Amino acid sequence: MRRFSLVFILLFSSLSSFGDAASTKTLYYFGEARILNLISGESQTQTVLLAKTMSPSTSTLSELACIQQGKNPAEFSPVYMKVTGNTLKISDTLDTEHPNKLSGTGRVSGADWNWNYLKFSMLYSNGVKIEDVNFVVKDILIARKQMFLPSGSPFSLWEAEIKETDQESFQKHLSEMGCPTFGN
Repeated sequence: MRRFSLVFILLFSSLSSFGDAASTKTLYYFGEARILNLISGESQTQTVLLAKTMSPSTSTLSELACIQQGKNPAEFSPVYMKVTGNTLKISDTLDTEHPNKLSGTGRVSGADWNWNYLKFSMLYSNGVKIEDVNFVVKDILIARKQMFLPSGSPFSLWEAEIKETDQESFQKHLSEMGCPTFGN
C-alpha cells in the first residue's frame, strides 16, 4: 500500500493565485497525509513535500513530490498533466501520450489557471485504480483519494491538507527529508 500511496499527492491540485496566464509559475506545498488501510483498519501518516509548476504557454502542469513515511527513506514521484480546456491527460512521464506506469484523465473547475476543484481517475499498469477529488481553499490544498484493487475492491483512503509555503522553506524541508533534487 505504501508504494501506491506515494504518488497520490502528486495528482492535480488547484491554484490559489496565478497572476499572468502567460507566465510559468511554481507553487510549493508542505504538510502531512493520513492513509487508512480499509482492509486492516491500520492508519499511518506521511510527510508530503510538493512543487507544482504551471505553464499556460505549453498547457502543462507538473507535480514533483517527495513523500516520507516514518523513518523510511524519502521517495520522489513525478506526475505530469496536459491541459486542454478544462480536461487533463495525466501521466508519470513528460510525454503524457506514452505513460510508463500511471495514466489518467480529469476535469478542472474554476477560472482558467486558477482552478479550485478537480476530479479525476487514474490507473496504474498493475490494475490499481485511483479516484481523486481536490479542492483549494486560500493557500491550503485538500486532497482525498480512494484506491481500488484490480478486482474493484477498495483498499485504501488517502487524505491530506497541505499548506502553501515559500521556496526557502521548501528547500529546507527538501534537505531535511533527504529528498532527491527536483528538476522542473
